[in-house]
Amino acid sequence: MDEKYNLYGTTSLGGRGQYGTVFKLSKAGKESVLHSFSYGVAGGADPNAGLAMDRAGNLYGTTLTGGDFNCNGAGCGVVYKLTP
Repeated sequence: MDEKYNLYGTTSLGGRGQYGTVFKLSKAGKESVLHSFSYGVAGGADPNAGLAMDRAGNLYGTTLTGGDFNCNGAGCGVVYKLTP
Protein backbone atom coordinates (compact mmCIF):
# COMPACT_ATOMS: atom_id res chain seq x y z
CA MET A 1 0.00 0.00 0.00
CA ASP A 2 1.27 3.47 -0.78
CA GLU A 3 0.69 6.77 1.03
CA LYS A 4 -2.55 7.34 -0.94
CA TYR A 5 -3.91 3.92 0.15
CA ASN A 6 -3.51 2.35 -3.30
CA LEU A 7 -2.97 -1.41 -3.18
CA TYR A 8 -0.62 -3.21 -5.58
CA GLY A 9 -0.55 -6.88 -6.52
CA THR A 10 0.11 -9.48 -9.18
CA THR A 11 -1.87 -12.05 -11.14
CA SER A 12 -0.20 -15.17 -12.47
CA LEU A 13 -2.46 -15.23 -15.55
CA GLY A 14 -4.17 -12.61 -17.70
CA GLY A 15 -3.01 -9.39 -19.29
CA ARG A 16 -2.13 -8.80 -22.93
CA GLY A 17 0.34 -11.69 -23.08
CA GLN A 18 -1.76 -13.96 -20.82
CA TYR A 19 1.30 -14.47 -18.57
CA GLY A 20 0.29 -12.30 -15.65
CA THR A 21 0.05 -8.67 -14.60
CA VAL A 22 1.02 -6.13 -11.99
CA PHE A 23 -2.04 -4.11 -10.99
CA LYS A 24 -3.03 -1.16 -8.83
CA LEU A 25 -6.30 -0.92 -6.92
CA SER A 26 -7.18 2.63 -5.86
CA LYS A 27 -8.86 3.54 -2.59
CA ALA A 28 -12.02 4.17 -4.66
CA GLY A 29 -11.87 0.62 -6.07
CA LYS A 30 -10.59 1.42 -9.57
CA GLU A 31 -8.28 -1.26 -10.97
CA SER A 32 -5.41 -0.37 -13.33
CA VAL A 33 -3.02 -2.79 -15.02
CA LEU A 34 0.49 -1.36 -14.66
CA HIS A 35 2.33 -4.12 -16.55
CA SER A 36 1.46 -7.21 -18.60
CA PHE A 37 4.02 -10.01 -18.84
CA SER A 38 4.77 -11.88 -22.07
CA TYR A 39 6.39 -15.28 -22.42
CA GLY A 40 9.71 -15.50 -24.18
CA VAL A 41 11.10 -12.12 -23.19
CA ALA A 42 13.82 -11.06 -20.78
CA GLY A 43 11.25 -9.33 -18.55
CA GLY A 44 9.93 -12.63 -17.23
CA ALA A 45 6.49 -14.22 -17.06
CA ASP A 46 4.18 -15.79 -14.48
CA PRO A 47 4.60 -13.56 -11.42
CA ASN A 48 3.66 -15.68 -8.44
CA ALA A 49 4.59 -13.67 -5.38
CA GLY A 50 3.79 -10.43 -3.65
CA LEU A 51 5.43 -7.08 -4.31
CA ALA A 52 7.84 -5.00 -2.26
CA MET A 53 7.78 -1.19 -2.44
CA ASP A 54 10.72 1.09 -1.69
CA ARG A 55 10.48 4.62 -0.28
CA ALA A 56 10.46 6.11 -3.79
CA GLY A 57 7.39 4.04 -4.74
CA ASN A 58 9.19 1.55 -7.01
CA LEU A 59 7.74 -1.97 -6.98
CA TYR A 60 9.88 -5.12 -6.93
CA GLY A 61 8.83 -8.70 -7.60
CA THR A 62 9.81 -12.05 -9.07
CA THR A 63 8.55 -14.31 -11.84
CA LEU A 64 8.57 -18.09 -12.13
CA THR A 65 9.58 -18.22 -15.80
CA GLY A 66 11.21 -16.10 -18.48
CA GLY A 67 14.63 -14.51 -18.34
CA ASP A 68 17.48 -17.00 -18.94
CA PHE A 69 15.97 -19.89 -20.95
CA ASN A 70 18.66 -22.38 -19.91
CA CYS A 71 16.41 -23.65 -17.08
CA ASN A 72 14.36 -26.52 -18.49
CA GLY A 73 13.36 -24.42 -21.51
CA ALA A 74 10.89 -22.30 -19.52
CA GLY A 75 13.35 -19.79 -18.13
CA CYS A 76 14.80 -19.30 -14.70
CA GLY A 77 12.55 -16.37 -13.78
CA VAL A 78 13.60 -12.80 -13.07
CA VAL A 79 13.60 -10.17 -10.37
CA TYR A 80 11.93 -7.05 -11.78
CA LYS A 81 11.52 -3.40 -10.87
CA LEU A 82 8.48 -1.39 -11.93
CA THR A 83 8.03 2.35 -11.48
CA PRO A 84 4.27 3.03 -11.42
